[in-house]
Amino acid sequence: MTNNFKHLTSIKGQVAVVTGGTAGIGGACTERFAFEGATTIALGRVVAKGEKLIDRLRESGHEAHFLACDCANEDQVLEISKVIQERWGRADILCNIAGGWLEAPPIEGVTIEALNHSYSWNITSKFLMTKALVPLMKKNGYGRIVNMSSTTGRRGRVDAAIQYSTMEAGVLGFTRALAMQLAPFGITVNAIAPGTTRTPRAERHSEERLAATARGIPVGRLGLAAEQAHAIWYLCTPGAAFTTGATLDVNGGNWTG
Repeated sequence: MTNNFKHLTSIKGQVAVVTGGTAGIGGACTERFAFEGATTIALGRVVAKGEKLIDRLRESGHEAHFLACDCANEDQVLEISKVIQERWGRADILCNIAGGWLEAPPIEGVTIEALNHSYSWNITSKFLMTKALVPLMKKNGYGRIVNMSSTTGRRGRVDAAIQYSTMEAGVLGFTRALAMQLAPFGITVNAIAPGTTRTPRAERHSEERLAATARGIPVGRLGLAAEQAHAIWYLCTPGAAFTTGATLDVNGGNWTG
């Protein structure tokens, strides 16, 4: 029997760009897209980490590439976009995964430098990469953009950095506005709002803290990076053409608003 749904689910042969694509949820996206047959380009700042992942994928027979880039640096983003245009001539998928937070002091302890760093890491990077690659998508009349936000952008959390929560709510506004602007061009723009997920960054916390977090999640555990990548993959498929401006909550039932 032929697969009558393949035209809805296949991203084989497409060009997928993943920021923060060398570890954690971004790394899982790079792996998933490569295994789905896409030409996958992982962007990141740590060359050794990126090359290690790409070498492993290539050894498995997948087409994957690493390009070093600080996605909050406009000059570097413009240079990378030129490389993508010259080498591949298209960008069908853009996953803006780069971002995060490291410390969560009370507001009195948040410096203006920390606030600006969070803005740069979580919003500027998404804005610059999207601005740089949208012309390629418009040219081809097709595109899938997914911005990573967080449950902290959906609701308050006492253990989350206030500057991070602010930026993640901003990512959702950026996503909705951009979705309206790009819809006529065959480009969808959606967000994913993960709950606490077991990644190298999350594992900097103690197992006791992670266990306490898991007890507060209805499914009783933390998420897996592969589960987040699976949700992101759906939003990047041809079959998600009627889904735009949406936020997909992948949090084990921790927020259902």
